[in-house]
Amino acid sequence: MEEGREKLTAKTVMKSIWSGDILLLLRVDKLLPYILFLFVLGWINIFLNYRIEQTMVQVEKNQKLLKEYKVYHAQKTYEYVTLSRISTVESMLEDAGSKVTAPQKPAYRLKGK
Repeated sequence: MEEGREKLTAKTVMKSIWSGDILLLLRVDKLLPYILFLFVLGWINIFLNYRIEQTMVQVEKNQKLLKEYKVYHAQKTYEYVTLSRISTVESMLEDAGSKVTAPQKPAYRLKGK
């Protein structure tokens, strides 16, 4: 038996638990750097999981927003296509009171010498 080390019996274990010296009895004080290292690794793991979860929430929000923008873009494209039709342009000009109309005769080219 080592010097200064008590024998592990039920009585000594209960006595050390009651007095708060159980960690010293089990010689855990030599493992303290490893325990602290594991504690730090645990906190890093929790922090990284939290950051990953926050990023995933942001990705889901952005996907919903992107779907809304796709719908908005499709609506604006449809409006643009309908506004570029000749009949729509003529009706808008008439509503605005303009006298501009489509030409009655087709255009012709002047030929030079």
